[in-house]
Amino acid sequence: WQRAITGFFFILTIILAIVLKIWLFQIVFGVLMILALKEFYTLFKATDTQPQVATGITSSLVIYILFSLSFYWPVLSKHVLAISIVLFSAIALIELFRNKSNPFQNIGITISGMFYTLLPILLLNLMIEFDPTTLWITSFWPVLSIFILIWCSDTFAYLVGRKIGKTKLFERISPKKSWEGFIGGMISAIIGGLIIAYFTDESYLKYTVFAIIISAVGTAGDLVESMLKRSVNAKDSGTILPGHGGILDRIDAILIIIPIIFYLDYFIFN
Repeated sequence: WQRAITGFFFILTIILAIVLKIWLFQIVFGVLMILALKEFYTLFKATDTQPQVATGITSSLVIYILFSLSFYWPVLSKHVLAISIVLFSAIALIELFRNKSNPFQNIGITISGMFYTLLPILLLNLMIEFDPTTLWITSFWPVLSIFILIWCSDTFAYLVGRKIGKTKLFERISPKKSWEGFIGGMISAIIGGLIIAYFTDESYLKYTVFAIIISAVGTAGDLVESMLKRSVNAKDSGTILPGHGGILDRIDAILIIIPIIFYLDYFIFN
């Protein structure tokens, strides 16, 4: 029940953020990005690598705020890239004065965490269209479909895997995942994609491709985070979501999926 209730409110928050006002979307996903980044850095707490937690989070927040504000004041957009380069360079310079072991590992993990969490959320913002007068979101299906299809895939992969799963998918990293569950999840995602295409008058081919990629890459994203947690001997990325673990545990697949769907939506199916 704890897991179900937490999941319900998490999903409700995501959906409302996607379909209502652009500023709500930016706030909700900005908070998720910062929490996920903090959890990413915390995973390395018990290792020899010591990322610049405060610098990484502060830099990400500055970039995200400037990027978000450029939606309302386009003049800021030309400054976002320049300031981002300065902040990334500052991470290397700050490491000079920290006097920590493994300095280049520290720099690498600090920057990797920003790319892992910040970049996909920036791209997600670009996939949303809104009315500049009322700030109501006017086109949300490309974003909402990502979440719906990954939820379909994850749910049915879990159910099918528990019922008939016997053939291990990637036992070394995640002993509970099975090929039967993976196939069940992909079939459910494809059905979900066809339903979305039907009700939105979009291309069936487009949403079939989206579903296949979201299911496959989403599974890979889960495995990547599982590999990360195993490498640092952690069970969950955090405890902020009762019954689910951390924010990163819930959006790890999404973060890997977003850049691919962004590319497909803008450059292939646009």
